Formats: sequence, structure tokens, C-alpha cells
Amino acid sequence: MKRRAMRVFLLVVGLVLTGPHPFLLLKDFHRQEIIGAVPLWMDDRFEMEWVHSVELTPWRETYRVHWLRGMELAETSFQSFGAGVPTAFADAVVAVHDGWITVSGLHEQRDSVLYVISRKDYKLTAGGQQWKLSEVLPLGTSLELSVRWYPWWYRYLYRLKQKGSDV
Repeated sequence: MKRRAMRVFLLVVGLVLTGPHPFLLLKDFHRQEIIGAVPLWMDDRFEMEWVHSVELTPWRETYRVHWLRGMELAETSFQSFGAGVPTAFADAVVAVHDGWITVSGLHEQRDSVLYVISRKDYKLTAGGQQWKLSEVLPLGTSLELSVRWYPWWYRYLYRLKQKGSDV
């Protein structure tokens, strides 16, 4: 009986280690080419930050990995209301701290999100790392972000690199 329990335990551990894990997948939307994949963990958060093109103030969107729904918009933060900034948030908490207006508790499911990387101020923070996106891909790229499940070794196949970097 002990041997059977040990085998079941090793099988479960093996499946967890070799089974699929969540990755933040970055794709060029128009060419449908993979740019990179960043390994994540369940309940991890990742952020996109840029300067709003009309208000000229910083904007940040925070997404959370959700094991059933892929990803969800967890919160958004900005420094001023104006063009394109939502003004009504159902069932959300709005707070102001250090000049940032943060709307949290959104829980808005997303299959993917698109950003046009039109300037050098776009930053992605994910998996404990940060990338200035103009150093990863050309300006004008339509960047699609999504959470997908792949084997653990996928991180080596599609590592997100800086332009001109072999690392």
C-alpha cells in the first residue's frame, strides 16, 4: 500500500512539473508571429504602462493570471481623467494614492489585449522582470498579449529578448 501511495505521489508531482504552466504570450498581431513567452505562476500579475497620448500622463493596467479564464483586468491606474478614460466603474473600488487614481476589483475577463507600441514609453512588467518594449520590438507593432498554457520548457524556446541580444 505504501508503494502504491508513493507511485501516485510521484505521478502527480511528475505531471505538475512536466505539465502545462501559464505563460504570458506576446504576439505580433498582424503577422501572427510569436515575439516571446514569459513564464508566470497562478495568480501572478503583470502590468503594461505607458503615457496616455492625449492627457500625457502615465497609465498602467494590471492583469492577473486566472486558472480558468486565462487572464483578467484586475486594476487600472492613471493620473488624470480625460479623453478615453472611463468615468464609471461598476462594483469597483476607486482610490487615490501618491497622485495615482487606482480602480481595483475589476475582474474583467480578457482572452487577449492589443496595444499599438507607437512610442518608446511602453513598459511591460511580468514574471519579476521589466522590459522597455521599444527595445524588444519595432515601433508600430500591434502587440497582442494573452495567457496560454505550455510545457515548462517553452520558456527556453520563446524567451523574450532585447533587440540585438543573444541572451
